[in-house]
Amino acid sequence: MSGLAGQPASGRRPPLWLAAAAVGCGWAALYNTASWISTYVVRSPAHEDVLMYYTAAELGLRHGWAAMYDQGLFRSVSPAVARIVDLPAPFASPPLVAWLFAPFTVFPEPVAYVLWTLLSLAALALAWHLAAPYTGVAKIALLLLAVGLWPVWVSFYLGQPNAILLALVALCWWFSSKERPLLAGAALAVATVLKPQDVLLVPVALLIAGRYRAVSSWAVGCAVLGGATLIALGQTGLIGWWHAIQEVQGLPVDTDYTLAHLLGAGPLTYLLWALQVAAALAIVWWRRRELEIVFAAGLLGTAAAASYFHEYDYTNLVLAAWLILRTSPPLWHRLWLLVGVLTMQLMDYDRDALAAVTWHTPQLIWDAAWLGILLLTSYPATRAWLMRAEAHPHRAALPAAESGEAGQLG
Repeated sequence: MSGLAGQPASGRRPPLWLAAAAVGCGWAALYNTASWISTYVVRSPAHEDVLMYYTAAELGLRHGWAAMYDQGLFRSVSPAVARIVDLPAPFASPPLVAWLFAPFTVFPEPVAYVLWTLLSLAALALAWHLAAPYTGVAKIALLLLAVGLWPVWVSFYLGQPNAILLALVALCWWFSSKERPLLAGAALAVATVLKPQDVLLVPVALLIAGRYRAVSSWAVGCAVLGGATLIALGQTGLIGWWHAIQEVQGLPVDTDYTLAHLLGAGPLTYLLWALQVAAALAIVWWRRRELEIVFAAGLLGTAAAASYFHEYDYTNLVLAAWLILRTSPPLWHRLWLLVGVLTMQLMDYDRDALAAVTWHTPQLIWDAAWLGILLLTSYPATRAWLMRAEAHPHRAALPAAESGEAGQLG
C-alpha cells in the first residue's frame, strides 16, 4: 500500500504528477535559497531584525536584561544598531528571543546570522519530520514546498524565530499524541512566551479537547518563564518593555496582514474576528478526539482572528496544513490547500499604496474559507453524510429518507 493516493510502493518510480510536483517544489526551494544567499552576500549580511536581537542580547549580557528596553541606550551604545540608518521600531520582542540569541553574540553579526538561520532550518526540518504526512517523494516535496513559500522565506531573511516556534508546536502535538502531556505543555509554554500572538488559541483548543494535563503543564511553564522574566527585567525593564509594546502596536506594518488593515478597527472587523474564533472552537469541540484537527484549528483560528500579525507569521499555517493532510481529507479539500500556496506567494508584492490592500486580501479570504471548510466537514450531520458518501458513493445521490432506509437494510 502507498502512503499517498497515486504514490506507488517503495522501489517504484513515482507517478508523473507527483514527480512534476516534487520538481516544481524543488525549484521553488532552490530559488528561495539562492535569493537568501544573494541577499546575504550582496545586500545585507545581517538584517536589521537580527541586528536588534544581537544588540538586545549583548546589552543584556553586559548591562543586565532590563537594558534591552532602554531605547536611548539601545540606540547609542551598539555598533550594530548604529549601522541602521533609520531604526523602524523599538526593540519590543519578549526577552526569550534575546536569551535564545545570546550564545550567538560570541561571533560577529554576519556569522551569528548564518548560525541563527541554520538553527531555524533545523527547526523547520524537525517540525516536518514530526508532523508532515506521507513518505518518500511526497514527504520530501512537502518540505521543499515549505522552503519555497514566501512567508517562510521572509521569516528566514528577517531572522524571525517562526521556524523555532513551528518546531515547538509540532513537538507539543507529537508529545500529546504520545500521551506525554507534561512535555507537550512545556513545549507550548516556550512557544507562547516566544510569540504569544501566533499560538493564542492553541491552549484554548487543548482545553476544549479535554487535554487538561497538557494545559496545566502549559500554565505552569508560562508561570515559570513569566517569573524568570519578572526577575530578569525588574520594574525598570518591565516599564521599558511596556512602553516599547505600546509604541509598536501603533505601527501600521503590524496590522497589514489582518482584517483591521482591510476593514479598519470597527464593529464589522470585531464581528468577523469573533465569528472566526467561534468557528475554530466549534471545530475543536466537534472533533476534539482528533489531535491533528485540534491543533490545526487552533493555529488557523489564531491567524484568521489576529489583530497583530505579519507575513512571516503565516508560516504557522504550514504546520496546520501538514496536520490536516495527516487526516486524509478529500481531494477537493487538498486542492483548497494548494490554492493557499498561491495566496501566500501573492504576499510577495510591493507594500505601497493600494498594493498592500489588494495583494494581502486573498490570504485573509483563504483563511476564512478554510475555516468554513473545516467547520462544514466537522459538523456532525455533514460529517456523517460525507463519510457515508465516501464509503458508498452510490448512496450519496439518494434522497435523505431513501438513503436512511438503504442504511437500515444494509
